[in-house]
Amino acid sequence: MADNVTSEKQAEAILHAQDFFKVLKSRWKEALFVFLLILLSSIFVTMVMEKKYTTSMRIEIKQPGETIDVSAATPTRSSVSAMASSEYIVTQFEVMVSQRNLIQVAKNLNLPGVDAYPESVAADLANCIKMEPIRGTNMVELIVTHPNQADVAKICREVVMVYQSMRDEEEKKLYQDAVDRRNKAFKDAETVLAKKQAALDAAIKKNNFLFTGSLEAGDLRAASGVTEEINALRQRKQLLESELSHVSVHIDTLDSKSVEDLLTYVINTQLETVETPACADIRRLNEELRALDKDVETMKAQGFGLKHPRMLPLLERMESLKTDMQQKLGVWKKELEPVIQRKRTEIEDLAEKITALESKQREESAQTWELRRANAEYVRARDNRNELERLLRSEEMREKHSERSTAVVSYSKPVEPREPSSPNLKLNLIIGVVVGLISGCIVAFIYNYFDTSVKSLEDAERHLSLPVLGVIPQDVSLLALTDGDSPDAEAYRILRTNLELKKSLYKAKSFAIVSANAGEGKSTTLSNLAYVYASAGYNVLMIDADMRRPRLARYLEMEGKFGLSNYLTSDIPLQQAVFRTEVENLYLMPSGPQPIDPSGILSSQRMDQLLAETSKRFDLVLVDSPPVLGVSDASIIVSKVDATIVVLQPRKMPVKALLRTKSIINNVGGQIIGLVMNNVDISADTQYQYYTTYYSYYSADEAAPDGKLKAKSKPAVTSDTPVAVVPPSSSKRKSSENDDSDVY
Repeated sequence: MADNVTSEKQAEAILHAQDFFKVLKSRWKEALFVFLLILLSSIFVTMVMEKKYTTSMRIEIKQPGETIDVSAATPTRSSVSAMASSEYIVTQFEVMVSQRNLIQVAKNLNLPGVDAYPESVAADLANCIKMEPIRGTNMVELIVTHPNQADVAKICREVVMVYQSMRDEEEKKLYQDAVDRRNKAFKDAETVLAKKQAALDAAIKKNNFLFTGSLEAGDLRAASGVTEEINALRQRKQLLESELSHVSVHIDTLDSKSVEDLLTYVINTQLETVETPACADIRRLNEELRALDKDVETMKAQGFGLKHPRMLPLLERMESLKTDMQQKLGVWKKELEPVIQRKRTEIEDLAEKITALESKQREESAQTWELRRANAEYVRARDNRNELERLLRSEEMREKHSERSTAVVSYSKPVEPREPSSPNLKLNLIIGVVVGLISGCIVAFIYNYFDTSVKSLEDAERHLSLPVLGVIPQDVSLLALTDGDSPDAEAYRILRTNLELKKSLYKAKSFAIVSANAGEGKSTTLSNLAYVYASAGYNVLMIDADMRRPRLARYLEMEGKFGLSNYLTSDIPLQQAVFRTEVENLYLMPSGPQPIDPSGILSSQRMDQLLAETSKRFDLVLVDSPPVLGVSDASIIVSKVDATIVVLQPRKMPVKALLRTKSIINNVGGQIIGLVMNNVDISADTQYQYYTTYYSYYSADEAAPDGKLKAKSKPAVTSDTPVAVVPPSSSKRKSSENDDSDVY
């Protein structure tokens, strides 16, 4: 089992290799053209390229020392560059090859054109310089490539020197600018501090505030005492609201109580404590009534009855007190209303005072916030001034003892090259050969991939599932106008033989010769096929149904002014529309005048009658049709004839177009019996080897001595010549005399 799988894979690999070489063989011209184009281009470019010389030197670009950073909120010392070492080196290389530096390099070396076009010279120098990091180190290789052999080493050295000078100047300027900015910042800080101090003092004095702590804490207190006054008024208001609520809750209940219950309710709820003129009388009467009640209870305990002479005065006095109490309670209730109204008025006055004091308190709060903000700004300004002063003094001491660092350290010197570094002829030729071969193969495969046309006999039969009846070689002429015994005629004889085998299966006598598009040789194929049939003794009728672009009459050197369109649009007899050609047994029905609507007259019943009648009177009827994909005429024609032959050219129409052609013919009821491969280059593919061998052998024996085909000398027949039409006969070979005697 494993051996079978291996053998299948090997066979598949062999097939893929064969397909590969087959594509290259079929597209060798395109591949060779691309290969030679690229190879010659590489040679030409190498020869015309300017010679260039290269030198290099190893250097290390140092980062600068510390400098002053005054951009932060608190000025500090920091590095000029915060980037990583590799990023810093790349950045400094770009600075090294900047336009400004390279212009200075060109001026120092007095390079040609620097005075007139400094920017252009600098741009040329920038293209000559590149940098390559040395792995595992902080060093880089500075490489200079230049056409001038004498200047290349000088340029390399001068670039480093100009960069070193630029770095020294920039660092010195940067340091001095930073010191100047710090001095200015210190003076500005002192000015700001003085302004903040004055603003803080003015605000404290204006708003009468007191500091209860340190300046840093910002503890302030207003001297007006508004808060204490608001708290006292709020307490008084709460007390009045409580008293008003106490009286208001019980005032409505007094009307529904009796004298005894009313008095008890007033005492229990402590309403007698409300100060009114009648309130003192009520308390006095209440105390006297309680004393009498106590005496009555004492006498009852001693055994005195209610009607005892000593008991009656007490009881009468109690009734009198109750009557007085009831009157006083009525007066008291009336006196409560002014008291309630007075308390409400007092509460409203207190609320207004509290509101006014709260507004004043908010103003004092805003002033307090402003003072605290001013105090904070003052503290920050003071601290900033102190820090700047400290840094300035420290910077002065550091400047006295600091040393400048070296921007670039060189580890090698550039040398003047002896040989040019480019162009490399050997390398360019190798690249040209390799790229040319690869590009040629790629172009061949791309061209073959995007070429979706039918390329061979096998492609046609595989994609269309139809047999190929004949293969017609390139540059075949009209057999009716040349020697019918030429090697080209044999291809049509093979087509005739295959067609005869198909006719018996389909029982067909009328055939439509169609193609997918114009220019594929269907009219030439029809003419030559009709010729070989007529040469074999068959009575053949050619009908030119391509009314839009008729060709058959012109191919046979006949006039086509009268023909099919006249027959279909009138009642003329058939013999007036069919004409004898100068080829024996071959007849032609030209297209006639071009109608307005060819599709309309082709779909008429008259066309059906024509095909039926000519099929009876001729051995073979060949109908020339317009392209199937061009107009609808072809669909009508293929639906009326017995069978259809499709003519196609290799590498012309896409497979989808041919499949669409087949689909259209099948959809209208047409029967395709086969294909004809026309205009085939039989020398380009091994599958046509049979045709190549046969034609070579046949041409050597049968061609004319001078190598040229001879044309016939018979004159052309005009369309006005009457034609004798051959009736149906079992014999396929008739003499010309019988043809002339049998008139339609």
